[in-house]
Amino acid sequence: MKSIKSLCFYLLLLFVSLGFVAKSLADNTINKNKSEVILIDDCSPLDHNFVILSKKNNDYKEPWNESRNDIGVFYDFEWDKKYKKIKIKRDKNNYPIVRFSLFDKENISQGTVVKTFNGKDLSKLNDDKIKLIHKSNGKIDLLLGNNEIITINSKPYKLNNFKLTDLIINSVHNIDTAKGILEISLDAYLANNRKDLLDIMLIHENELSEYLEPGYLHPICSVLKNEFEWPLESVNFNEYRYDADVREGLKNKEKLVSSVFDLTYNKKSGNLRSLRTEKGIFFIRQDFDFRKFPFDTQKLIITIESGTGSLSNHYRGDSLVTFLTPEKGPFINLEKYKKKNYLKDWTIKEVKIKSREKIDNNYYYKETDSLINYSENVLDVEIIIKRNVRHYTYKIMLPVFLILCIAWYVLWIPTRKYETRLNTSIIALLALIAYNFVFQDDIPKLNYLTNLDRYILLSYVFCCIPVFISIGSSKLGTKNQKAIIKINKTIRKWGVLAYIFINLAIFKSILF
Repeated sequence: MKSIKSLCFYLLLLFVSLGFVAKSLADNTINKNKSEVILIDDCSPLDHNFVILSKKNNDYKEPWNESRNDIGVFYDFEWDKKYKKIKIKRDKNNYPIVRFSLFDKENISQGTVVKTFNGKDLSKLNDDKIKLIHKSNGKIDLLLGNNEIITINSKPYKLNNFKLTDLIINSVHNIDTAKGILEISLDAYLANNRKDLLDIMLIHENELSEYLEPGYLHPICSVLKNEFEWPLESVNFNEYRYDADVREGLKNKEKLVSSVFDLTYNKKSGNLRSLRTEKGIFFIRQDFDFRKFPFDTQKLIITIESGTGSLSNHYRGDSLVTFLTPEKGPFINLEKYKKKNYLKDWTIKEVKIKSREKIDNNYYYKETDSLINYSENVLDVEIIIKRNVRHYTYKIMLPVFLILCIAWYVLWIPTRKYETRLNTSIIALLALIAYNFVFQDDIPKLNYLTNLDRYILLSYVFCCIPVFISIGSSKLGTKNQKAIIKINKTIRKWGVLAYIFINLAIFKSILF
């Protein structure tokens, strides 16, 4: 009996021990699964499905919009305010104007006019037909605006056309004309058609369609971002200083990530696009021209660079073209901002977006350790502003003119009262010098003269003339009063005319 009890006790002890071991193993398994879930929860099911399916897809493609085989000639764009659409830019005779030429830069540069394409008059074709025939391959004859005929053979190349889908100017915080800095709050949205991701989605539509809803933004997490290339990361603004504290974005492990990447799917057009969002305050260096100050008009230029060059002979053998093209959104929102301008010192005259080709004929290409001819497509968002001049007219120019009038009025005091003349003219000159210290902070300090500088210097010269005349009168005394009176009348007559004439020459740009 005693042995049976002992056996039961040991069996019970064994069962309890096994229970504790099983519970411990279960807890470890649960904790392990929890940790895996935490790692996975950083990304959505869409991200993970894209990653898994991309590895199954053997025909992985680079993120280029198109593979083309034509002459590589593209036409510039312009905004049609009346019909609210983007169209091909044309000259006064309705011939299209070139934006970029890939294979023949010697004969065709930005701004070149093309009249015919294999004998077809381009002025009589609409935009869609012009774009269609320029996808033709073979030997192509072009008649240029200078009536020169050139022949180009089509060649294969890859095209990537980034889109500036929207650009919203929230406010211009500061225009520091002394330092040449523009501080502006922007919301910028950039997109890139992802044919490579779209192909994966179409192949595995059943697995992905439930996660990728049309018309919604789907955030891209680090797992998906590391799996694919994202060319939009190369796009940059001409910022001289980046301040993360004034940029909006997402926090990733307590670190601000200002560039927000999302996927968006348009079922109607069949496009799957990566969307990059940049929000916050941008500090952009500006090159101001103050020669006509204070009656000056300035250009605030926000340059957006594609960050990727267009090469006719890439070291891998492919020719590459990268564009950055605005859609309707930026044009519409720039027009809205023009109507709702909160700048106190400036009036917005015009807003526009221009394409520009940045060319460097001695670009160091590190992949091949050689100097090449490099070109890059950039967009210039131009905000043309005109200075409000009332402050400078009423608080600087008018007081200076009144002080000069007091000094010049000395010439109407009898010449024999030379002490009164001398005292009055010197006091007026000292008043002008003193007032110059009052408004000196309102004038930009430059290494060249502005129109206002010329006006003030001219006022100094004409304020000194009565002083010199008064001193001369005191030296000659009463013996030569006739000569002094004659000189005084001559200076009174021609001095005023000379002052008016010189001022007209200074401010002729705003008067005529």
